[in-house]
Amino acid sequence: MSARPNEEPLFPQHRERPLTPTAAGIVLGTALRQLRKRSGLTATAAAKLINASTSKVSRLERAESPPDRRDVRDLAVSYKATAAQVAELDGLTRRALDPEWFHRYSDYTGEYMRRLIALESQSSSLWTYEGKLTPGLLQTPEYARKIISDGLRISEGEQVELRVALREERQRHFFDQPDPPHATFLLDETVLSRQVGTPQIMLGQLHKLREFSDRPGVTILFVPLNAPFVSLYNSMTHLTFGLGGPPPMVYTEGDDEAQYLIKTEDVERRMETLLRLSHESAAPWRDSRTILRDAITRYST
Repeated sequence: MSARPNEEPLFPQHRERPLTPTAAGIVLGTALRQLRKRSGLTATAAAKLINASTSKVSRLERAESPPDRRDVRDLAVSYKATAAQVAELDGLTRRALDPEWFHRYSDYTGEYMRRLIALESQSSSLWTYEGKLTPGLLQTPEYARKIISDGLRISEGEQVELRVALREERQRHFFDQPDPPHATFLLDETVLSRQVGTPQIMLGQLHKLREFSDRPGVTILFVPLNAPFVSLYNSMTHLTFGLGGPPPMVYTEGDDEAQYLIKTEDVERRMETLLRLSHESAAPWRDSRTILRDAITRYST
């Protein structure tokens, strides 16, 4: 006799990585949506079960608002989840409500960036394209300080230093964990020629890029100015997660907007762009090392 639909497993027995609070919220929302659809209910019908609005259920499923333990439990029971499923959903809810390591910096960074920071160290692989500046994950404190102070139009103060400290901690959480994600950075060659601050600041940043490129699991490739194909996006990051983690997603950033893409077709389309940049436009690894070495020579003289 086959199992009822809601008795089918929601989660793998073993997760590849312990879930961070943000990742737990996404896994929770995905599981609730899966249970709701198995039950044949719309989001509107589900909202009536907990005397809430349809938008509240949608935000819960998209992990765009903190989950309420009672709402989660009531929905799970209404969806005819098993006792084991209800217990795991409750565990995910409690984990999702824990503060992230960077919560003390929340006043100094936007919601979209906080979400990216929370998820990048949780990922199993990361692909980033950057068309203007060295990505935050690779910045030196001096380079970051200049960018932040110019953006805020202030030269010093707590606001700047806290943001610089956040970038340093962000790097440690990403690169210094026991099994860091595999990371590929595709950088437009203009990143090397656009001087940020003094030549000494740029030279320090270029040496830092070379240090990062020597790390196992880290690939840094440069897209030459005469490349046949370029991205329409200033910045784009594709994240994949291990067993039991969130579904793949893409973070894109333009001059005046940022967004997360989770629909399969959108994520695959952006990944195709990254792969095309890697295969058709970016200089091979050895040539990219030469491009970086030549840039270091220019700033050294």
